[in-house]
Amino acid sequence: MARMRPDVMKTLADARPPELDPDQLAGSARARHDLITILASAPEVPETRRSARPFTWRWALPVAVAAAVAAGVVVAALPQGTQGVDGPRATAGPGTDGPRHTPENGRLALLNVAARADRPAEEGTYWQTTTRSAWTGVVEHSGQTFAVVDSERGQRSVGVRTGTESLEIRGLDAAVEPRTARDRERWRAAGLPKEVTLAAEEGGGKLALRMENRGRKRPTVDRTNLGDEIAALGARNVTYADLRKLPGDAAKLKESLADLYTEDGGSEIEDRTEWMWQQAAGLITLPVKPGVRAAAYRVIAGLPGIRSLGEVTDPLGRKGVGFALPAIEGPMYGAVRSELIVDPATGALLADRQTLTKPNAKAAEAGLTAGTVVNYTATVKAEWTDRQLKAAR
Repeated sequence: MARMRPDVMKTLADARPPELDPDQLAGSARARHDLITILASAPEVPETRRSARPFTWRWALPVAVAAAVAAGVVVAALPQGTQGVDGPRATAGPGTDGPRHTPENGRLALLNVAARADRPAEEGTYWQTTTRSAWTGVVEHSGQTFAVVDSERGQRSVGVRTGTESLEIRGLDAAVEPRTARDRERWRAAGLPKEVTLAAEEGGGKLALRMENRGRKRPTVDRTNLGDEIAALGARNVTYADLRKLPGDAAKLKESLADLYTEDGGSEIEDRTEWMWQQAAGLITLPVKPGVRAAAYRVIAGLPGIRSLGEVTDPLGRKGVGFALPAIEGPMYGAVRSELIVDPATGALLADRQTLTKPNAKAAEAGLTAGTVVNYTATVKAEWTDRQLKAAR
């Protein structure tokens, strides 16, 4: 019986490292063809989904930390110097080596981003981020309806070594001010109240805000770890070791998140798609392996209704690529759409935001229109360092 000759091409293909497999390269002809074929058969998703409460997911804290937090600490000094980088920095716009335009299909575009997020990384003692955030509230006072913006800069330092602390500084450059000149006039007509109440109820009650000029509010420092537990996934407190064990495979990560969703039965976010979006996007900002960060992008890319917004500008003026879910009807503003803005060259998450697509009557009365960003968190910097934030106690 004749001896079968070896298939040289198959032998070479079997010996090829996975990262050089052309079928796995983002943007390859076969990958694009397969994705377009799959996506062409995907069911249509309604533009507006069922009601859910608005949320801000950035830096989900351990659920048991509240009892251990010591608030009201004055900031003495900010960190100086950093060493090493885990994954992409969020300090710059798209690089010259990346595409300035991405396919309109959100899933394919996000898969291209994921490929750039999965890069070798270093570690340090503290994973630190600096963010700027703001949200808009609709106020009713003395017969006047107007909008105010609550904004601040924050810093977060997650200690990943045994015996280190995790700290969060809140209220840097904080302000609660009328949104526009028109809102300022209505605030003046209401008697320039120092405290105002939001028009929509939150959690069964009215939420009051104190008007603050920028820089007048004292920043606070909170300890956010509970022993070795440094973050929350769903309703579960997790350690750094837990984060490092998360799978870098998108299918396995999605399965892990699905299990957490089942556990998180009392979550305020009832919509499964929105919950998965929140948790996967939150992972991107945590000290996880680059492969997990890339897998989180791939999980988001697989959510129903995801689409690309094309090239957009984030709240800090940086160019990036936007991605969005269909809008959700909510009580505060009307229909609101969750969006992410990423740097397509590095995979860095620049900002998450909520954009109004159809204002309700109160929001419209306060001057909010479709396209108004009502809530955002922008990442200014995300990097490893061996020096903790310094704060007076």
